[in-house]
Amino acid sequence: MVTSDRERIASLEKQLEAKDRQIEQLIKRPRTVNNTTNNRYVVEQHINVFGEESIEHISPEQIQALLADPANAVPQFIKLKHRRSPGGVNQNVRIPNQKRAIYQVVVAGEGEEKEWENKAKGEVLEQLYDDNSGHLEAEADEDTRVGSQFLVHQDKVKASVDGEDGGRRYKEQLDKIHSVVTNL
Repeated sequence: MVTSDRERIASLEKQLEAKDRQIEQLIKRPRTVNNTTNNRYVVEQHINVFGEESIEHISPEQIQALLADPANAVPQFIKLKHRRSPGGVNQNVRIPNQKRAIYQVVVAGEGEEKEWENKAKGEVLEQLYDDNSGHLEAEADEDTRVGSQFLVHQDKVKASVDGEDGGRRYKEQLDKIHSVVTNL
C-alpha cells in the first residue's frame, strides 16, 4: 500500500510540473490573436495606432533633459514614449525578423479593430524621426542655451537630409532610432 501511495504522489507531482510548464507557456504568448479567417493579426484595443502615441507619461523636465543631449534627444524621446508608456499603450512598433528590412506597426483596421501591418524599415524610421523631432523642436525654447543647441543640431540634421555632408547626420539619427526600436 505504501508503494502505491508513493506512486500516486509521484504521478501527481509530474502532473503539477506539466501544468506549471503550460502556465509558463500561456504567460509568454504574444498580445496578438491570429485571425485565421482573414489571415491577419488583430491587436488588443488598448494599444495606440502608430503615429498617435500618448506622451502624457513624459514630464516637461524629462523633455528638457533630453534636449540637453541634442545628438541623442530624438532616439531617447522615442524610447521614453514607447517603452515606458503605462500599460504598454505605445508598444505599437516591432521588428518581426532582424534579417529583413521590415517593421510591423499598429494601424486602424475595419471598424474599431487595430491590426499589425508590415512597412518598410526606412519608411517607419523616417516617420519616427519626423514626428518625434518635430515634437521636440516645438518644446525647445530658442531663448535658452539647451533649446538653442538642440535647434542648431536639428538644422544640421535637416541640411543632411538635403545632401549636405552626404546625409551622414540623418543616417546616424535613423541608425540610433533603429537601435532603440530593436530594444523595445
